[in-house]
Amino acid sequence: MQERGPTRSVVTGNQRTLYEFYEADSWDTFTVEDDLARFAVVDGALEGYVVADRGYILSTNNVVHNDVIVNARVRQSEGVAGNGFGVVCRTDEQGNGYYFLISSDGSFTISVGTPARNELFEKIPWQYHSSINQGFAENEIRAVCAGNYLAMFINDVFVAETFDDEFASGELGVAVGAVGQPAAARFDRILVRDAILRGER
Repeated sequence: MQERGPTRSVVTGNQRTLYEFYEADSWDTFTVEDDLARFAVVDGALEGYVVADRGYILSTNNVVHNDVIVNARVRQSEGVAGNGFGVVCRTDEQGNGYYFLISSDGSFTISVGTPARNELFEKIPWQYHSSINQGFAENEIRAVCAGNYLAMFINDVFVAETFDDEFASGELGVAVGAVGQPAAARFDRILVRDAILRGER
């Protein structure tokens, strides 16, 4: 059976920023006491590390955006299969926003963090997709945040879409979460472009 494509047309607009992490630029870098979590620029990548079962840690670019298309190259660099990592759009200091996450076991989700919930709410539940390179292999996530439309592509393959009106603007972030053992993930190229949504839901 052929998988369906996106139901909305999103035009790619002007390039805003290309982050290649020769240095931190505007992104948050930090180390939590006792090295429980950290984000740092290491060998041309922004690398996040977190001990197991501490939730997701975020680094944000401290630039507010509205409608964007974000392409990010990422790979897990430490830990066992089943950890989550990816891109967050329209986020804030509390970690609210839209999470486009993949796992090294070959699954993905589109989730939302809101002030009313202690944990992420899965708009698109975690599920396997054959487009995801497993283990420590590199993947490219494309996250579309345009109006109330959210869409996710992995390695140029459309995997899911959903709609949500909770957040209209916010910062761009990257996130790492660990299950069972500590985990780390590296983000080595993030391209941010304007998104123009054609048509309404």
